Amino acid sequence: MLRVDDPMELAALVSPLVKSSPEKLSPLQREAAPAIASSARDSRDSFVAETALKIDQLQASVRILTRDVRQLAGKLAELQESTAQEGRSYAYQQAEKRARDAKLEEMVSRFRDLKARLDRMEARSGGDYHAYNSFEAVSRKLAEIERAQEQAKLGTRGDTIRVCLLAGAMLAAAAIIGLSLMLAGGSA
Repeated sequence: MLRVDDPMELAALVSPLVKSSPEKLSPLQREAAPAIASSARDSRDSFVAETALKIDQLQASVRILTRDVRQLAGKLAELQESTAQEGRSYAYQQAEKRARDAKLEEMVSRFRDLKARLDRMEARSGGDYHAYNSFEAVSRKLAEIERAQEQAKLGTRGDTIRVCLLAGAMLAAAAIIGLSLMLAGGSA
């Protein structure tokens, strides 16, 4: 049994025997080497064969893993694109929702303003607009408002005419008084 404490020493002893063929060895080396060389060569050959087999298996596993990684990378790219598209779609939907909400808020504000104006115009109604639940009722109310506006315009014209007549009458009275004073002042 060969016992070696230092692996480097064993490598130095075995390396010339393993590297060279038995024909190239000297007769002394051939006598000492056949037992070591043949067992070393057999173990070396079996070790090399096993190692080569394991390396081939590892390479096949690496090829399979590489293929799987490429497939996974492709799937990951698809998922990222899908996620990005979903994100863009969600952002678009949120922007549309905000725009609709803003329009709705603006419309509600305008309706509140209109309701307040109608309440001021028609104080006696007390804001009860349930009576105007058909187009006919709304049309009647609009016609009533238009008649009131026309009467106000006509009343304004009549008042203007009356004021003009009153002013003319006062001017005529002032002229008559002025003439009578002139005539009375001239005869005295």
